[in-house]
Amino acid sequence: MTAHLITTPVAAGIHLRCGTPVIVGVAEGLLARVDLTPLNRAGEIHALIAGLQTYTLTRHGLIHRDAGRIAGTSLAKAGPVLAQHTCRRQIPAEHRANTPPPARVATTGNCPF
Repeated sequence: MTAHLITTPVAAGIHLRCGTPVIVGVAEGLLARVDLTPLNRAGEIHALIAGLQTYTLTRHGLIHRDAGRIAGTSLAKAGPVLAQHTCRRQIPAEHRANTPPPARVATTGNCPF
């Protein structure tokens, strides 16, 4: 096993130049710094046209999305699609993925066990 194409777990960080929260990790041997906003299909297309790399966030780390992975179905439900970070870039609302609100767990005063 070589250490050239490693993928590491991600970590939350702050971009030093602009102060924006980002996710940082090594994706298949390359340092990746991505925005926190998940993209829909149109958002990914616009990011790629702008020259940005896109990644899928999984529980193991970031996976670089190349043409085969974008066209295929292997990463369809693996996790959100995130774009490479660029300072002062605003993601329009129509390019953001629709994420359901977190499920609320009903709490009672009774101990569950």
